Amino acid sequence: METFSESTRAETWLRAARSLLAKKERIYNLIAEVREPHAANAMSRSIEDCVDEFLKKHERQSIHTVAETIFPAVEYRSGGLARVYDYPRTIFPTIQRLPANSKGTYALRLVERIMSDGKPFNPLDYAIEKLRKQLRTGHAQRAVYELDTNLEPLELKLYDIESDHANVRGGQCLSHISLKLGPDRELYLTALYRYQYFIQKALGNYKGLARLQACIAKEVGVPIGPLVCHATLAILEDKAVGESWGRNALVELINDCNTIQKSSAPGGLAA
Repeated sequence: METFSESTRAETWLRAARSLLAKKERIYNLIAEVREPHAANAMSRSIEDCVDEFLKKHERQSIHTVAETIFPAVEYRSGGLARVYDYPRTIFPTIQRLPANSKGTYALRLVERIMSDGKPFNPLDYAIEKLRKQLRTGHAQRAVYELDTNLEPLELKLYDIESDHANVRGGQCLSHISLKLGPDRELYLTALYRYQYFIQKALGNYKGLARLQACIAKEVGVPIGPLVCHATLAILEDKAVGESWGRNALVELINDCNTIQKSSAPGGLAA
């Protein structure tokens, strides 16, 4: 197990990526904490741009695209929760034809589930309302907001037994999300991944989870706390797992990101 904690999403990602590179691209139980998940600065944006350029070169999804499959921030900014809740009818039909989305997206599962009795259920709406009710009591419980993964939906259900049980690789990797209220009522979010591609997905995962966390915090009126992402297996993917790039390309990418970070340090060049 290895743990990494930095202020921004990009710094946390880069520190973990360095360790992955040093350990032959594979770590079991990689725990990444982003202390300020909503924050960004010139350096963190430049690191994200560097990773995005790499992804574009190799015809992979951008960080933003990956983030939108977790939480549709564009819809939220343009129309609030109402637009987010319309995602199954407005956005998903357009992107469903893509092979990666054929079994749904996390964003879809956040707002539309079917109960065992056939009735529709909106997990995100339920979670927000539960938090609101707790906060109105004046003595909100801190740890009753688990986001269900494999039982009858209680709040948010990201794992679907019928759709996902036969997946060996690909498909659903985000298994569980836990929400907690901190001592000052700040909202903590912890996500558990069964498998995480660190180049293609991790930064987008962090961004999408941070946007979901920010949305919930805003809707219930509490500050944003840390974001923790626990990958039970994280890999720095290359040709060994079927990608078009090799280790040298990974070394170059991480060195480029290191240079950005160093140039932004005190005494360095402005990013």
